[in-house]
Amino acid sequence: MLEDLNKAAKKIGLHVAAAKKDDLYTIRKIKNGKQVAKNVTADEVKKILKKHG
Repeated sequence: MLEDLNKAAKKIGLHVAAAKKDDLYTIRKIKNGKQVAKNVTADEVKKILKKHG
């Protein structure tokens, strides 16, 4: 799941990483490392990627 999300995010300049809690993710910008979202579910990640893409 994480790999699929990361492939989609990389195309628009973002990086998805696993958060400390299970089944949650953190999104950062590749360019400057600024945090876009923290502790979001996979469905929320997809919504954020659509919004930024």
